[in-house]
Amino acid sequence: MVVGSYKYRRGLSLPHSTADPGNGTLEPGMTRLANVFVVLVAAVVAVAGRGDRAAHSLVGAPPPAPSKPVPKFCSGGFSVRKAVLSGSRPPSRLRFQDVLTNLGGWSSSESDFEAPCTGVYFFTFHAVSPEKNDFTLALMKDGKYQVTAYGSKGNYQQGSNSALLVLNAGEKVHLELQDGSVYEHPYDEAYTTFSAFLVEQF
Repeated sequence: MVVGSYKYRRGLSLPHSTADPGNGTLEPGMTRLANVFVVLVAAVVAVAGRGDRAAHSLVGAPPPAPSKPVPKFCSGGFSVRKAVLSGSRPPSRLRFQDVLTNLGGWSSSESDFEAPCTGVYFFTFHAVSPEKNDFTLALMKDGKYQVTAYGSKGNYQQGSNSALLVLNAGEKVHLELQDGSVYEHPYDEAYTTFSAFLVEQF
């Protein structure tokens, strides 16, 4: 049999229903079978020539994507309270007496937060103005203003604000009293607070 022309030798016996004795060619049904046979032979030859790589070639699955490195676990956040009334003229860094929580990053001596890892951090702060004075309190990131809280004069007005900041590892955040003064309870109660926590690590 010559596969390319789908002919057969007259010496081979084929069922009468599949061959035309007049011209020696295959009937349409036999032609389709021959096409399938050629495809199968080609596939077997390709598989045999590629060894154990053939399964990937036949399936056509893409190579696995390289896995992303898993970042080291990072813990960062704090909550402090009760401002230290130093009497320094503004602008001056606001300092705190008590640390409620320190998950990493807060420095009591510097009164600032240093990001332990790159990510998104949420900050919030609150203060109360004295009875006869006001205050302007700013959230500072590496010395640059971010947001401000203001408390007006009269009857101990409150001021607060919050922000979601992207910090690189090592960047620092603190509160700066830009104008006026804040009121703090002379005994155990605390009116000034400053808190932050890591939302998402990059």
